[in-house]
Amino acid sequence: MNRPIHRFMLLVGAAALLSLFTFACGGNSEDTDKPSPPRSGVEQAAPADQQKLVVHGGEPMFLDPQLSRTGQDIAIERMLFRGLYRIVLTEDGDLETQPALADGEPEVDGNVYTIRLKAGLQWSDGRVLTAADFEYSLKRGCSPDTMAPYQYLLGMGALNIVGCDEYLMTMGKSPEEQAAQRDKVGVKALDATTLEVTVAAPKALFTTYMSLWPTYPLRQDIIEQYGEAWTAPENIVGNGPFVLSEYAPKDHITLTPNQYWSLTPKPQLQEITIKFIDDTAAAMRAFQTGELAVAQVPPVALADLEADPSLAGEVIQVPSPRLWFINLQLGNEALSDENVRLALSRAIDRETLVNVIYAGAYSPATYWVVEGLPGYQGDKFDSIIGYDPEAAKAALAEAGYPDGQGLPTLKLTVVDRPDRKAEAEFLAKAWKDVLGIQVEIEAVDSRSMGQIFGTGQFDLLPGGWQNDYPDPESSLIGNFDTGGMNNLRGCSDPEIDSKLQAAAAEEDNSKRISLLQDAEDLVIGTLCGVIPLYQPSFVFLVSDGIGGIEPSGGIDASLPGDWCPECWFVKADE
Repeated sequence: MNRPIHRFMLLVGAAALLSLFTFACGGNSEDTDKPSPPRSGVEQAAPADQQKLVVHGGEPMFLDPQLSRTGQDIAIERMLFRGLYRIVLTEDGDLETQPALADGEPEVDGNVYTIRLKAGLQWSDGRVLTAADFEYSLKRGCSPDTMAPYQYLLGMGALNIVGCDEYLMTMGKSPEEQAAQRDKVGVKALDATTLEVTVAAPKALFTTYMSLWPTYPLRQDIIEQYGEAWTAPENIVGNGPFVLSEYAPKDHITLTPNQYWSLTPKPQLQEITIKFIDDTAAAMRAFQTGELAVAQVPPVALADLEADPSLAGEVIQVPSPRLWFINLQLGNEALSDENVRLALSRAIDRETLVNVIYAGAYSPATYWVVEGLPGYQGDKFDSIIGYDPEAAKAALAEAGYPDGQGLPTLKLTVVDRPDRKAEAEFLAKAWKDVLGIQVEIEAVDSRSMGQIFGTGQFDLLPGGWQNDYPDPESSLIGNFDTGGMNNLRGCSDPEIDSKLQAAAAEEDNSKRISLLQDAEDLVIGTLCGVIPLYQPSFVFLVSDGIGGIEPSGGIDASLPGDWCPECWFVKADE
């Protein structure tokens, strides 16, 4: 029988978040300092010398929180860094934003937020952590030198910190001009423990935004001393529950407890090793041989695992607010034609895809804002972009490529693992059979995949998007606005821009959601750089000898329960 998973409730809209804010404000700093770790009942931890854990993960592209955009990066960065607030899974199974390094909720005066830090905060080298570290980090996230992929979170797309976008736009200007604009960014350390953030307008989601990795504090002296090498194990200084002890490229990283970790709970694990394994089938075998204590496994193995009495109790299936889709590079002349994109989408039988490749474990999708979020529009787009071979052929002919004649060969770049290659072969066959077009499949490792996407050098590239916070704007901003930092597909539509800008400025939540739905209509109606495929869930094997892991599809980045890695422990023998 599967291990039970706590339900997760996505906090919907401004009203829910404002009621949460009021509840949090009602307590004192002692109350808000209480963590919400997973519940371990009466389970006892093994002795310290047995507190070692080896888990399965992907190799990170970056360990710099302001450069990261993938779950495999973020899962590790949560171990190394923490911010002012955090989203946690409560005992009721809900998601809630709580103070982390902040000493309670912010004081709000119009569009000015004042946050006080807890006493006794330290970096992993023992130096005192101050509000100035947050000022440096937030301004770095706006900097044209950083070109952070999540700059939009700090700028107009979300927080809308005064002067942030203007600072980004000083690219190419003199150092003096850049410094002058940097000083105008609305972030200021009033003293060692008080941070002031000025935004263009009040934000109901302020603490949620400030819980995300691009807002983590960073050490200016370390970054300036070591440059791009500042995240190497011998150089990096963080403030999270663990420190980076070893990084063996293409093999593993090892983390050990941060002796200066300022919050609770304190890590019981004395060592976490993350093995880089792209092939989930290989990870499953490594779990079965005892090499791994946690592994993501292929969904097609779920039925067999549940039927195996030795493994059934270690299976976890986690619902996910993630969408899997095909990235389309609109800089490609053929893919810039909306009819070509429509033909590709309408030639895909998503129902058969998920049944054949993933044993029916996933749900076919023709939407972008996923089920479980406010504004979810269900099967509205099926008749527009869903499976219809005749409509697909007609669209391709309308584009000037009847039966695929004259269409250049397209490259489909995927992660080199069996299920992703099988998916690619399914897609290539569908496009060949229905449309008569040729597709070349390129299989690469996961780190290379991130680099290829990051440079925009692809034709077709399957990928996943998981919301960074539980609100539909997280699905859209940065992905489809012109110049958005995660918009590496070339999507540019003034109507989409207008809807997203209007939503960002709208204080009425129902109107805001409606504007976001309008934006989604435009994105999916034109397939502006994406073709939705399915909404997945994830299947993991977690050793019954490990405690403290409570998955939440709403906030886990890559590993089950990685929203609180300091809660994990090895159980004592019974």
